[in-house]
Amino acid sequence: MVALRATQWELDEAAFELGGGRYTREQRYLLADRLTTLAAKLRAEEEGQPLIIDAAADRA
Repeated sequence: MVALRATQWELDEAAFELGGGRYTREQRYLLADRLTTLAAKLRAEEEGQPLIIDAAADRA
């Protein structure tokens, strides 16, 4: 799933930048919002159905 990979990359970057004190409060809040949205989509998916999340819609 593209949204999960994109989130993984964003988390990798956040981990690196947070460790160096370069991740802003705004970046943290945006990431937290994306994670909350992704979590809700993961919970809402019906069993046995393919999970397709349009990551572009979350970035708009």
